[in-house]
Amino acid sequence: MITLKEIEDVLNEFNATERHEVKYAILFFLPTLKQYLYINKQSGTKASGLVIHPRFEAYKNELLMIKGVETTGTLNHKSSMRKFPKRLHGGEQPIPYGVPFGFETKQVMREFINKLAAIKPYYMRKPESEISDAKNSGEFEQLTETEVERLISCRRGQGKYRKDLIDLWGKCSVTECKQVEILRASHIKPWRDATNNERLDPYNGLLLTPNLDTLFDSGMISFDSTGNILISTVLDQSTLMALNVNSGLKLSTLNTKTDKYLKYHREFIFQIE
Repeated sequence: MITLKEIEDVLNEFNATERHEVKYAILFFLPTLKQYLYINKQSGTKASGLVIHPRFEAYKNELLMIKGVETTGTLNHKSSMRKFPKRLHGGEQPIPYGVPFGFETKQVMREFINKLAAIKPYYMRKPESEISDAKNSGEFEQLTETEVERLISCRRGQGKYRKDLIDLWGKCSVTECKQVEILRASHIKPWRDATNNERLDPYNGLLLTPNLDTLFDSGMISFDSTGNILISTVLDQSTLMALNVNSGLKLSTLNTKTDKYLKYHREFIFQIE
């Protein structure tokens, strides 16, 4: 694997900015990606010298197809990676996390960055994958069987969590469609990143039509502090028209409890461009 100094050299070739070094990591902003990433100072000889945003996790296997790119196979958790979202990982408090990679040569890393820049990442994972991760990391060990079932059902958009959202909103949070059986219970702060209490909190949820749910979960839309829709420039006009999405959409109501979670969504999930 190339050294941390060599990783930084390549980042500088791509005009990395905002260098900020802390005890265990070095933060950079890469204009090519319009993303923050970290050099992992604790990587040693492991393939984890560069840690990228977890929204790219769905493309990990595709990135590993580049000859000379390797990974440890596990997510990297570090309290100093504050530009990344948090998740529970064994302890009681969520911790920032990302996807680690290492490179055999500097040229391999250049190819990796170029490949990464061509990807339009979506922050979406299958419910069963997230539930499996939670079980394997020990998040459920201190909970009763009933508590675990409630958490699992809320990730699947079912059970009491869905009922609580219907009671709270009564209709689509945006379009005001009242046919609730076709609406989806969508977490604002993703289930994976939330504490167990946040996972069950109905104020951490929106009731959305399927098209808005998919766009919101993938970070293609969000909502500002007044409830107005924010639309990623990744979506072209023909797509917006086909999905009946426009800049006039807004949440039917917004309170401070919900906006707390929306602030997280705007900072970590929403993709402006």
